[in-house]
Amino acid sequence: MAAEMAHNLGPLVDKGGEISAQFLELIAEGRKVRAHEYLAAVRDARRYADGMMGIFEQLADAIITLSARGVAPQGLDATGDPIFCSLWTLTGFPSLNLPLLEGSEGLPIGVQLVGAPGRDERLLRTARALIRMLADAE
Repeated sequence: MAAEMAHNLGPLVDKGGEISAQFLELIAEGRKVRAHEYLAAVRDARRYADGMMGIFEQLADAIITLSARGVAPQGLDATGDPIFCSLWTLTGFPSLNLPLLEGSEGLPIGVQLVGAPGRDERLLRTARALIRMLADAE
């Protein structure tokens, strides 16, 4: 993720402006990734995606997982750790976040629904059904 961020957004960062220290660190980290490391990660992501397709073809319409670690941070300074989203982005699996849970302070706990590539409609139908099911249970 850092390598792609550096490639795609690095030129904007280089122009200057108000940029967070966290984002600058991410760009710097991405610029240190060697081409062979990046290409190996892309290759491994394809292998993983191919293996995951069997789950969607045989077992499930979607996978439910967390969007981030814990409750959303207070304020607008950060969105939280994207560790649970990065895998799906890397492999090309569509995902969407649902406001299903909240912490003790009322801040959301991100829940994401992940579907198979090219099956976005099925993912959206599954999300709609899940939201209705949970609303009916209340």
